[in-house]
Amino acid sequence: MQVENLTDEQLWRAIAQNTNAMSALVRQQLELAAVTTISDSIRQAKLRESNAAIIDKLARNYREFSAELRRRYSLDTEESADLTIRGSDAATVTAA
Repeated sequence: MQVENLTDEQLWRAIAQNTNAMSALVRQQLELAAVTTISDSIRQAKLRESNAAIIDKLARNYREFSAELRRRYSLDTEESADLTIRGSDAATVTAA
């Protein structure tokens, strides 16, 4: 589903889920740093690489979701400002 089709609540929920997933993966990455044997080292290196790819994907999603929210609310702010300017112009014209 495209981010434009998600509600604000769905976007915020997705951001929270991504944040939780990324935090768990980063914690796991830190735990993997405490390697004890060579065989563990190889297995953990593969897992770290996989985690890094997942973290990158989650980060991209996070940026998309937050950009969509910024886009929505910056439009609201611009429209409000535009209406305020138009309203003050109308008042000026009426007063003249």
